[in-house]
This record gives sequence, structure tokens and C-alpha cells, in this order.
Amino acid sequence: MGCAASCIQEATMSLFGRSSNNIADDDRAKLERKLYVAKESPEPEFDLSDCNLRQIPSGTYSICKVYRKEYIYLHKNDLHSLEDGGQLSDLYLIKVLNISSNKFSHLPSDIKYLVNVTELYVSDNMLKNITDNIQYMENLQVLDVSNNKLKSLTPVLGKLKYLRKLNITGNRELTEICPELCFARNLICLELDMEYITFPPVEICQQGTREIMRYLCNKMNVEYSPAAEEIEVFSIRTSNSLLDPFAKAHSTTWEEQEASIVAQENKIHKIAKEQREKFLSKVLQEQLELDSEIAKVHEQRETERQRLIKAIQDDEKEIECLVNNFIQFEYLKPEIIQQQLAHEQAEHERLLEITKQNYDNVKKSEILKAMEMLLEEDRSIQYSKKHYEDSLNNIKQSMLMQDAEIADKVTDLIKAKDQSRTVLVQQFLEDQDIQKAIVASLLERVDARSWSLNQEISLISSHLARLSVIEQEKKKLHIAYNYNELLNQRVQLVNFLDDLFNQQNKRRKQLIQTVKEMENEKSQTNDFWLKNYQKLIESAPKTLLDVGKCLDPVFANYLLQEGVIHCLPFLVKFLFSGDVLSNITLEKLKESGVSLSADRDAIMRAINFYIGIKNSENSNANYEQPTSIQPSAPIEDVDENNCTGVVNVVEESTLESECVICMDAKCEVVFIPCGHMCCCKDCGGGVEDCPMCRCSIERTIKVMMA
Repeated sequence: MGCAASCIQEATMSLFGRSSNNIADDDRAKLERKLYVAKESPEPEFDLSDCNLRQIPSGTYSICKVYRKEYIYLHKNDLHSLEDGGQLSDLYLIKVLNISSNKFSHLPSDIKYLVNVTELYVSDNMLKNITDNIQYMENLQVLDVSNNKLKSLTPVLGKLKYLRKLNITGNRELTEICPELCFARNLICLELDMEYITFPPVEICQQGTREIMRYLCNKMNVEYSPAAEEIEVFSIRTSNSLLDPFAKAHSTTWEEQEASIVAQENKIHKIAKEQREKFLSKVLQEQLELDSEIAKVHEQRETERQRLIKAIQDDEKEIECLVNNFIQFEYLKPEIIQQQLAHEQAEHERLLEITKQNYDNVKKSEILKAMEMLLEEDRSIQYSKKHYEDSLNNIKQSMLMQDAEIADKVTDLIKAKDQSRTVLVQQFLEDQDIQKAIVASLLERVDARSWSLNQEISLISSHLARLSVIEQEKKKLHIAYNYNELLNQRVQLVNFLDDLFNQQNKRRKQLIQTVKEMENEKSQTNDFWLKNYQKLIESAPKTLLDVGKCLDPVFANYLLQEGVIHCLPFLVKFLFSGDVLSNITLEKLKESGVSLSADRDAIMRAINFYIGIKNSENSNANYEQPTSIQPSAPIEDVDENNCTGVVNVVEESTLESECVICMDAKCEVVFIPCGHMCCCKDCGGGVEDCPMCRCSIERTIKVMMA
């Protein structure tokens, strides 16, 4: 008991500081009362201030997370660190954190997880610097680091876009303000000690925060724009997820989100109250049952007590009879009394011996019975172990036999596959029709018109898939805006796609007719088609065959818009020579084989558009504006004057949509006439109505995404 008491006292001393026992008891009682209030009160505050704490109680951050606390006060303590209360990532709901009047020498790196904190008070501590991870606290509006030991300010304070107030007074060794602070455009209140600050000059500091910001912007060669006097309403993240910079913005307002959070909190408190009442009723029921059990035990004890009293009374009566007999025996002769005593002693010893033997016999029987049970259990364990080993060996043998059979079957299958492949190769070499099909396929592959048609079909298919995905996302978000515009775009793209398929079939027939004409002109030999196939492979430029894989889709899109995608083979030497596209002129295009002046002008327009969009993207990447974020891709637009009907969209990756029926395969079927591309080829063949708009399906077009 003494050791346990000393351990409890030592833990209390370490938690509340090296003070007297009475003070530690008062602080502990205050801490317990505040923890109880934090758990039972529906208010969002969690107050542990002025408790003389040297470390944060374990589980504090989990309590804040479970009870959805938004304000945590830890000021007026002896804290050195924030690590003892749990993981700081559990405080992602906290909006106000007050750790002033403590002994912090640095802020932890995990403070970056407090992404929803709007006010941070760290005054009256021993901070020597501000961690760079404070830049991730994007919603921070008030930062108080007064009365510390700061020597410099970190430049990342300029990345706090919503910072409104900064207090750095009381830091005597801080003489300069970092110029990067000018990027915090919403800063309207900067509190500092003018007698210690040397940069900016005193005359600038005397004129107020606006002039200080103007001066810092001039030093950084940045245009100054004054901050709004009223605090803007910033987006508040939902409480069940951390800050996600890639998540889509919600359409609801801040007030609606706050109202939903309050409603959810009230619901949680109501459920907790119901559970507490249910728990109390259960405890009361258990207490009543326990009382009834205790009453029964008391009744049994009272019965035993009465029985014991009766036995004692009987014994007293028996003793009284013995005493009377003994008194009567005193009048007898001493020899007779001694004989009676000796007889009683012998009878007592005989009875004692009989009782001892009976006890030994009972013990021996119990020990023998226990030994028999142990032997039986041991025997059953040995039998089970043997049975398990036998079954395990049988399973291993069966598995080895199955592996051997499978290996034999795989070997036979490989042999059969090799034989069938050999037969197919021989048939392929002997079949003239297959050779003709190979030559026709190669002609179609190196044909510029066929390549352009494939590119147009691929782009239109990707746009149809994109429109279907956009409509799905709008239906999920219950947005009916621009539905007719999407319908018109789909119908127009379906018409273009149908026309391109007709052109592709027509071009394929032309190539087959060309092959037939070549067959009539050349001499009939057995290896004629193989020789022509070899010649085409050797003569076709490798760059032309691989141009579809290496070509930038943005440049291909502009060529399609200008209607000169068929001239792409003439641009191969420019695309793969390493030369800059800006050096291409009309004379070079004419020398490369582009004979029509209209085609040359269209190619130059496409090149100028491509160079312009690339230069704008590079300039946006090199210079990042701190107060505004530019979109990474142009806005989607439909060119009404473009006869090909291709949507002018620049993307860095091909859009891949999932089938809305099986949710597994990619979409490959376009429904006519609605134009939705939302099903794979397996699911699209068995439906009669469109899964998205419930429109009757007249026919389907199968497309393959490039």
C-alpha cells in the first residue's frame, strides 16, 4: 500500500508540478471537474486552463474528437509540449487553440494537421522561432506570438492567405519583419514594438499596417492591393474528413454547413442522452436485482444464525448434563472415576483413529480419480495429435499429387498450344487471302487519311464519354443546369461519329480496291504478297507508325479543328527532328510536300495556337500568384464554326469512365439517338432503354477508346 500511494503521489506531482500536496489536490480536483464538464456539456469549449499542468492528460485530443470540441484552452499552465495528449491529427475540428502563458520553446511539426484553426494564441512563452509547418494552417486568421524570444519571422507566413491579425510585440530580439509577409494580402492588423524594429523604418511603422504592407510589397516588387476591412466568410470543412486540396468544392453555403453541423451535434447529444438514460435504467434494474439477492443472502444468514444458536443451546444443555454427571461422579470412589476416564480416553482415541483413516481413504480416492482423469486427457490429446498428424500427411500427399497432375496437364497444354501455333503459322504462311488482309491492314495503318479518321473517332468518343460522366456527376449533385446544352452536344457528336465511321468504311473499301488493282497489275506468284508486305514494312518510316503514340493530344486537337490532320505525315520530320515548331515556315511546309496554300495556312494557325497555349501554361507554372489560383486547363467550349464538331478541350490524360451497370469495365458503346456513352460492350448489348435517360435505343455504335 505504501508503494502504490507513493507511485500515485509521484504521478500527481509529475502532472501538476512540484507543489505542495494540498495545491496538487486542488489542481487535480479542478482538472477532474473540467474534464467532467467537457464530457457532459454540449458546449464546444474544452477548458483546461489554470490547472498547473506540466503535461497534457492522456486522451485529451480523443475527447475533443469524440465530443466535437472546437475551442481548447490550455493557457496558464507549465506545459512544455503538446505530445502527451494524443495525436494532434485528432484536433482537425479545433478552431481556436490557446496555449499562452506556458513554457513552450518551439511548436511541434504536427501542428500542420490543425487545418481548421482560425485563432492561435502562443503569447507569454519561450518561442525562439516559428515552425515552417504553420503554412499548412490555411484558415488561420489570428496569430498571437507576443512576449516570446523570437529573433526572426519565417517567410512562410506570407502563405497564410486568410491571416487578418498578427501580434509580435514583446520580442526584443526581433528587429526585422520578413518581406514575404506582403503576400498575406488579408492582413489588416500588425502589432509590433517600434522601438525594436529596424526594418521597415520607424517612420513607416508609425503610419500603420497598410503602409507597412505597401512598403514590403515595394521591396518584393509586387503590386500592393489593400485588404478588405470586413472579415470574409471562409469555407469550413466538414468535421468527418481532413482538408483535401483536390476535393471538389461544395455548392452549399457556410451557414448551411454550420446549421447541418449544429443539427448533427444536437442529434449526437440526444442519442447520448438516450443512451445515458438507458444505461441508468439498466444500472437501476441491476441495483434492484442486487438488493433482492442481498436480501436473500441476509435471510439465509439469519436462518444459519438461528440454526447455530439452536445448536449452541443444545450443546450447552449437553454440557450441563455432563457437568451434573461429573458432580455426581465425585461422590463415587476414585478408582471407579479413573476407570471411566481411561475408558473415555480410549474410546476417544479409537474414534479419532477411525476418522483419520476415513479422511486418508477419501483423499486417496480423490487423488486416484484426478490421476485417472489426467491420464485420460493425456491419452485423448495424444490420440488427437496422432490423428492430426496423419490427416496433415494425407493432405500433403494429396496436394503433392495434385501439383504433379497439374504440372503434367500444364505441360501437355503447352505442348498442344505449341503444336496448334505451329499449324496456324504454317496455314498463315500458305493462305493468300490472309496475306492480302495483312497488306490491306498495313496500308490502312500508314495511310494518313485513315490515321486522321481514327484520331477523330477517338477524340469524339472521349468527348462523348466526358459528357456522360459530367451528366452523371450533375445528377449526383442534383444540378439541372445546361442539360439541354449537353443534349445538343451529344447529338451533334453522335452525328459526327456516325459520319466518321461511314468515311472510315469508305476509305477501307478504297484501300481494298487499291490492293485488288495492285494484284491485277503484278505477276501472280506465291510469295507476291509476302514480298510486298516486307517492302511496306521496310519503306514505312518508324516515326510515322509511332506518331500516334508520341504526338501531343493538344497539338492534334488544333490540327483537327483546322481540318488538316491528314497533313500530319508531312510534319513527321519536324516533330521528330528536335526542331522548335516556331521555326516552321510556309516555305518549309511547301518543301515538305504540303502543296495547297489553304492547308499550309491552317497548319500555321494550329502551330500558333499550340505555341500560345504552351507559353501561357509555362508562364502560369513559373509565376504563382499568392492571392488567386488559376485553372489548370481551359474552359470547355464547343466551336460552332468547326465542321468536325470536336469539343475544344485540352486535357493531360484520357478520360476513362466506368460502366454504370457493372461498375467494372470501361464504356465502349454509344446509344443512338440519345448519345450517352455509359455502358461496356457486354452490358450494352442486353438493354433496350438507355440506363441514364430511359430513352429507347434504336441502335448502338461500338467504339474503342485510344
